[in-house]
Amino acid sequence: MSSPLLLAIVLLATFGLAAVLLAGLVAMSWHAGLSLVRTAAADLLALRLLPVSGALVFTLTVVLPAFLSREPRSDRESAGPLLLILATFTLLTLLHGIWRGWRAWAAARSLLHTWGAAKRCLIENGCVVQVVDIPKPIIGVIGAWRPRVVAAECVISACSRGEFRQVVAHEAAHVSTRDNLKLLLALASPDALAWTVLGAALTERWRTEAEFEADQRATGDDPQKRLELASALIKVARLFDTGSDTRHALTMSVAHDDVEGRVRHLLAPVRATSPRFGKVLASLAILTPVAALPLYALVHELIETLVRFGL
Repeated sequence: MSSPLLLAIVLLATFGLAAVLLAGLVAMSWHAGLSLVRTAAADLLALRLLPVSGALVFTLTVVLPAFLSREPRSDRESAGPLLLILATFTLLTLLHGIWRGWRAWAAARSLLHTWGAAKRCLIENGCVVQVVDIPKPIIGVIGAWRPRVVAAECVISACSRGEFRQVVAHEAAHVSTRDNLKLLLALASPDALAWTVLGAALTERWRTEAEFEADQRATGDDPQKRLELASALIKVARLFDTGSDTRHALTMSVAHDDVEGRVRHLLAPVRATSPRFGKVLASLAILTPVAALPLYALVHELIETLVRFGL
């Protein structure tokens, strides 16, 4: 087997193995009590993406340089069955993640096509709102790469001018923080968590916390704005048919996630949760390549064991 091909298989295999181990770490931490802690949206997203991002950092900054610096150029090794199984598993996981991301993107595109062209456009607080004439009471940010705020006429009619202004400010907060792109990353993350209940639970917890934070950014500490947004949430929520699921892919809709809790939060403000894990994980990602430098010989020996296993 040629060295480039072996290197590609080693990188795939070690990436997949590291992602599985990190997914197990996330699962153990979550079930050990982390699920009971109020966590910021940034931390929840970091946890959801930790298996893939951590495995990518480990593979590119530890495994790759260790292999290139220690592997003899003239050797032509054969890959063992365990290495091939891990590489195949990783490839399937990556393809499945791409498929989930494409499916979410296609669903959002199909939804916009079904609704048709905007009947008119409104500008509130510098944010362009595309108004569509559909029976469903939708108002939300749709799309990941080019997010747009879409509102149904029935929602605009149900809200006062001040209430609608705060709803648009809420959606503009989602646009400014690229929440739909973050949602796409969570949905398409190619790891073992995507096949478990925990993966979906982390994504849903992130969505809920992202709604709380968008409410806070939209209203600040202004009592009038908070009251108007709370009133709008109740009015929009009442328009939904509770017997059907109206959530759509790549859509941050204003009145889907924990409306009751958000109204309580708006009327009796709770201190916002500050991100804690993200900075720690970023520091570990920076320190990992440096800490691994004296361990290249050991890492290479472990790689060789993995390559030869089963031969």
